[in-house]
Amino acid sequence: MASALLLLSACGGGDTDPTRPETPAAPSFVAEIRYTSYGVPHIKADDFKGAGYGYGYAFASDHICLFAQEVLTMRGERSRYFGDVDAKGVAITYLGQFGDFTPNLASDFFYKSLMTPAQAAALKAGAGPEVRDLVTGFVAGYNRYLRDKGVNGLPSDCKGAAWVKPLSEDEAYFRFSQAAIAGSSLQFIGAIGAAQPPLVKPAGAAPVLLSARALKSKATQMAVLNSPLIQNTRWLQEHVIGSNGYGLGKGVTQSGAGMVLGNPHFPWWGALRLHQLHLTVAGKYDVMGATLLGAVVPLIGFNKDVAWTHTFSTDNRFTLHQLKLDPTDATRYLMDGVSKPMTQTKLSVQALQADGSVKTIDRTMYATDYGPMLNDGATFAWGSANAYSIRDANYTNYKLLDQALLNGKASSAESLRSALATYNALPWVNTMAADKNGRALYANYSVAANVSDAQLGACVNSPTGQFLLASRGLVLMDGSKSSCQWTGAIASEQRPYVLRDDYIVNANDSHWFPSEQTRLTGYPKIIATGPDAEGRVQGERTRTGHVQVSDRMAGTDGLAGKGFTLANLQQVYQKSRFFKAEMWLDEFVAATCAGGAPSAKDSKGNTVDLSKACGVLSIWKKTEGLVDPGSLLFRKLYELSGELKDASYWRVAFDPADPVKTPRGFNTANTKAATLLADAVQWFAEQGIPLEEVNARRQVIVRDSAPISIPGGRYTFNNVRGNLTAGLYGDPMYGNSYMQFVTFDANGPVAEGVLTYSQSSHLLSANFSDQTKLYSDIFLKGAKWPKLPFSEAEIKADPAYRTMSISE
Repeated sequence: MASALLLLSACGGGDTDPTRPETPAAPSFVAEIRYTSYGVPHIKADDFKGAGYGYGYAFASDHICLFAQEVLTMRGERSRYFGDVDAKGVAITYLGQFGDFTPNLASDFFYKSLMTPAQAAALKAGAGPEVRDLVTGFVAGYNRYLRDKGVNGLPSDCKGAAWVKPLSEDEAYFRFSQAAIAGSSLQFIGAIGAAQPPLVKPAGAAPVLLSARALKSKATQMAVLNSPLIQNTRWLQEHVIGSNGYGLGKGVTQSGAGMVLGNPHFPWWGALRLHQLHLTVAGKYDVMGATLLGAVVPLIGFNKDVAWTHTFSTDNRFTLHQLKLDPTDATRYLMDGVSKPMTQTKLSVQALQADGSVKTIDRTMYATDYGPMLNDGATFAWGSANAYSIRDANYTNYKLLDQALLNGKASSAESLRSALATYNALPWVNTMAADKNGRALYANYSVAANVSDAQLGACVNSPTGQFLLASRGLVLMDGSKSSCQWTGAIASEQRPYVLRDDYIVNANDSHWFPSEQTRLTGYPKIIATGPDAEGRVQGERTRTGHVQVSDRMAGTDGLAGKGFTLANLQQVYQKSRFFKAEMWLDEFVAATCAGGAPSAKDSKGNTVDLSKACGVLSIWKKTEGLVDPGSLLFRKLYELSGELKDASYWRVAFDPADPVKTPRGFNTANTKAATLLADAVQWFAEQGIPLEEVNARRQVIVRDSAPISIPGGRYTFNNVRGNLTAGLYGDPMYGNSYMQFVTFDANGPVAEGVLTYSQSSHLLSANFSDQTKLYSDIFLKGAKWPKLPFSEAEIKADPAYRTMSISE
C-alpha cells in the first residue's frame, strides 16, 4: 500500500494543483531593528546573517555617505572622482584618519597596492563562519538600504553621487584590514603610495647616513624628528590618539559589583568614528556598545555579565628597515651580501582633470621581503645607495573580527582574558574590564611585531635607529641581514595581564603600572620601547587615573562617602582634573610671581608684565572645567613647555617607586618656565583672547547653525582637542567619543553613556547633533547622562522606541 501511494505521488497524483501559486522560499535574511533614544539601533535576529543584515541597513541609514566615500578611498578611486591635482597643478588632498591631509593620488596607489583580491580572500578564509555570516548579512543590508532609497534618494551629503555604489564583500573585508593597520601602515599612506626609485642612479654612490656624532647635534635630531615619515607617527607615539579605561572591582565599588568607564579619544570625523549598536542573536550573542564604521560587531561594550573597553597600546606593530641597495640598480637590495630584486607591481589610477577629462596614471609599486617601499623625500628618501621598507604585523591579522565576536561572548573577566588569548588578534589596543561579581581585568593581548629582545639589540644598529628607539620608541632595523627578519606576532603566552579585586586603569602608557599595587615587568621589549618602556615616567592621564581612585577611596575628593557608585564615577570624571598642574603650579606661581610687579623676558627678549597672568593662575582650580578661568592660560604654558616632560622643570625627579606623585614641585633653578609664561601672555594678546578666558566660550563647534561648547582639556583625562581657527578651538576635533559607564545589579547591566559627536554623520539627520548638545549640557547645565537600554523591558520602555522588520 505504501508503495502504491508513493508511486501515485511520484506520478503527480494526490493533492498536486497546477493552478496553486508556488510557496515562496524562506528569506535568507531576517531582522528586527528596534530604535531607542538618539537613534541607537538594537538588532534582533535568529542567526548571524540576519544580525549583520539588520545592522548593515541601520548603519547605512546613519553613514552611507561617509562610508561610501571611505569605500571609494579603499578602492583607490579618489583621483577618479575628485581629481589628483587642481588647475594650478597643486595636489588635491583629503583629511586623513589622523588629521593629516593626504594626496588623493598617493592614497589611490597605496590602497590599490595593499587592498587586493588576494588580501580579501585571505581575510575571508581566516574568518570563522559566524563572522562570514555577519559580513554577508551586513553587505546585503547595506545594499538593501541603497536599493530602497536609490542614489537620488540619499541624504544631501551624497545625493546623486556617482561614487556611491553597492558594497561588495571584498570591500567589507578591506575595511577590516584598513582598521587593523590604522596603528601602523595607515600612518604612511603618502610615503608608501608615492615611493618611487631615484631617477638618477650614479654607480657606486655612498649612502647618505647620519653618524652618531651628527646625531648629538640638536639641529640634526630635530631634522630627523621633523621628517615627514616620523611626523606621521606623532599622533600615536605622543598618545594624541588615545583613550582612558577603568575596570573597578568589588574592593573599590560600594555595591561590590564591577564597574567600567570606557572613554576612547578618537577623531570626530572619518572612518575612526564610532557608531552605537546592540546586536542580539537568539541564544548565541547579546552585546551593546560601539564599533568603528563598517565593523560588524561591537568592539567596546557590555553584555549581561561583563563590560569592557579599550585603549591604544604601546606595542610596535610595525618595523622600519634600512636597506643597502645594489650600487648598480636602485630597485635591488643586498641581503647578506647577495643582490635581490624588489617585487614590482604595475598599477593604474584614473584621475579626473580640471577640464573634465579622465587621465590614466601608471605607476610601478615596489616591495621587498619585508614589505612595501617607503619614501618621504627627506630623511627617509629612496636614494641610490640606501632606502627604507616597512613590515606590518597587522597586514596579516585575519582574526580581528573573530576576536571581537569572541570577546562579546565572555561571561566574566577571567573568561574575557581567555577569549583575548585565543586569537591574540586585537590590532592595537589594551583591554580593561570588570564583571558582575566584582573582578577587574587589565590585559594587553594586542598585536606586536614578533621581534625578540636579541633582535632589537642586534638589528637596531644604526645611529638613526638607536636615536629613534630611545627618543620615540620607533624601531628601525638593519635591512641587510636575514637575521633581522621576523614573521607573525608576539605570542599570547608572552602578553601582560592582571586580574584584581580593586581596580585597574590604563590611559595609553604601557602595561607596567595598571594599579597602585601592581607592576608588570619582564615582557618582550617590542611591546613597550623608548619613552614607553617599563619603569618610565607616566603620562598626565595615567597619573590622574590612579589618583582619582586613591582620593575616592580616601574620601578626599570633595564627594560624599568612599568608594565608587555609577553616579560619583561620573562626578569624578566631570571634575576634569589637571593633575600635573596640582603637582607643579603652586610652587611655580610662588617663585615667579613674588613681588608687587612680576615680569619676565619672553623668548624674543621683550619684558612682559606677568601681573594679570599670575593673578589668573593663582585662583585657577587646576581643572579643565568649561567655566574655570585659567585653564586656557595654563594649557598654553603646558603646551609651550613640551607638556613639562623635561626633568629640569621639576624639584623632585621621577621615581619608579612612586610613579603617581613623581615628578613633583617646581625647580626654582629653572628660568625657562617664566620665559614661556611670558610667551603665553604675548600669544593671548596676539590672538585677542583675555587671559582669564574660559573653555565654554573658546572650545566651540557649530552644529545646526548653533554654537555648542565642548567640555574637556587637550591634555587631561577628560579629553578633547580642537583645531584653533579664528580664536576658537573647533573642527576638526578629536577626543572623547563613545563614553560608557557600566555596572551591574540583580537584573543585569546598568549602563549610561553618550556618543559625543552623535549617531549620524548626515547633516540633516535628527541624530546628527542631538547627543552632542546633550553632552555639552551634562557639563554646562547638569543634564543627566542618558541610559543605555539593554534588556527587553528597558528597550521597549524607551520614550523614543520604534521598530521595523526587514527581510529578503
